[in-house]
Amino acid sequence: IIIIKEAVIEARCPVCSEILLEPVTMPCGHSVCLHCFQRTVKLISLCCPLCRLRVSSWARQQSREKSLVNTELWELVRLSHPERCRRRLEQRDREIADGGSEDLTYYIIRSLK
Repeated sequence: IIIIKEAVIEARCPVCSEILLEPVTMPCGHSVCLHCFQRTVKLISLCCPLCRLRVSSWARQQSREKSLVNTELWELVRLSHPERCRRRLEQRDREIADGGSEDLTYYIIRSLK
């Protein structure tokens, strides 16, 4: 948890329960990892995986502008949790190198909760 100006920001992704990597903050205010956001969009729908707000127009615009990642939040998470971020980035890079050994069912179930 990161405290900024007396506000508490959760540094854990509500979809994968890991440290937020390259967080995407949707118009509803919910933040998830970029990877979790992309998987939700690809496998389920263009809706927030938490409140189900439709984010299709917003996501297309942000993708065109290459501004999906909330850079301010990402910087705060990296500064507050450098070791956890490093380990998670290494884990992600290994999974990508191995061809993505993720269980699709796990991500579908997690994003529906």
